[in-house]
Amino acid sequence: MDEGYRVLAARYIRRQAKQLAEQFDGVRAAEDIEFVHRARVATRRLRAALQVFDQCFTKKQLRRWQKAIRRTTAKLGDARDRDVQIEFLCGALSALNAKACFPGISRILVQLERDRERLQRKVVKAVDRLEAKGVLQQMRRVTGRILPAAASSAESVEMPEAYAETQQHVRQQLDELFQQQDSLANPEDRERHHAMRIAAKRLRYTLEIARAMYPGRFDETVEAIKRVQSLLGDVHDCDVWAEHLDAFAGKQRRRIQKLFGHAGRFARLQPGIEYLRQDRRCHRQEVFGQLVEFWAELGRRQFWDRLSGVIAAPSSPLPMGTGSELASEGAAKNDGHEAPVPVFPRAAGPPAAVATPEPLAGDPVSAVPGFAPTAGAIPELAPDCAASPPSPAKAEPRLRTEGVGRAWQAARQPLLTAGP
Repeated sequence: MDEGYRVLAARYIRRQAKQLAEQFDGVRAAEDIEFVHRARVATRRLRAALQVFDQCFTKKQLRRWQKAIRRTTAKLGDARDRDVQIEFLCGALSALNAKACFPGISRILVQLERDRERLQRKVVKAVDRLEAKGVLQQMRRVTGRILPAAASSAESVEMPEAYAETQQHVRQQLDELFQQQDSLANPEDRERHHAMRIAAKRLRYTLEIARAMYPGRFDETVEAIKRVQSLLGDVHDCDVWAEHLDAFAGKQRRRIQKLFGHAGRFARLQPGIEYLRQDRRCHRQEVFGQLVEFWAELGRRQFWDRLSGVIAAPSSPLPMGTGSELASEGAAKNDGHEAPVPVFPRAAGPPAAVATPEPLAGDPVSAVPGFAPTAGAIPELAPDCAASPPSPAKAEPRLRTEGVGRAWQAARQPLLTAGP
């Protein structure tokens, strides 16, 4: 393995290890949900880097690091999933006008808050264990020994062997993504949609790692793949909500039956549960349509072929389009932050196994539905569960200092003071 590739590995892994360590105090304090989010992203990037740079370290080092980071990712992921669900329900309650829906939604929120409090102990334990094992410190020591022995210039990573390894990993991730693309022809193929989301995430992280070897040439590419990953993530979140609501309804019905000898009181919870079911079902349908059309748009512009060309010819000019070629506006998700909308070259040809939508009018990039999404609340679904108009502003990160159930009490206040 050439020295340039080891330098690339050392720089990237050190940066992500530092990013992860900087989140630990905030994760323990549990006052701002963004610390858990950033920590989980850092662990995911570390896992991707250890897979890409597996030849740069000993097998013993890799096994130890991968095992420790994987365990930490799992605990952070569970906590982050609850944070996202709680934040969504708080927004739903604050936008809700129908009092009939409130008992069911608030009961779900209280349960999620309690689950999150229990998970916090596991998160803190996982972070403490990672620090006690000295895994991040060992990563920094091992990678620190690589850097002084190598040139610090950017040219140090531009070596044939490094490019060959990078091309192999990117092509592998592209193959995994394309293996799942025909699932977009079936809106009910939930398992493969989830697999496609994971493949898109891995491709994105691999390209982020390769950016140092292709300066300025993957920026727009990564933004497009983030968009695919984001849409697939929204689809998966709706699927998780469907499962969670079914499980919650069954558990509450059994609980009420056991306490009162009948399930009559479950009727108070049912409107809110059904409201969320319908909302998540409608949202999934909308987002899935945006995903199919965006994927087809990438195919028509030969996006993937051009990406393969950039990977195969690192010394050639970047053939990914220019700002003068297409004008676009909007924003794409970037781990909870705003990022520029990618610009794509003009091309034609639909992706395999996915129906091509009608040609888009106007700007072919900004015209893709949902390309500049706004943070919305629950839409109006039925007369007895009408919602307020969506708020165009993104909610501020929610703090967790008030304890179990306090968030839904704050969201409940507008309903108590409103007239009939």
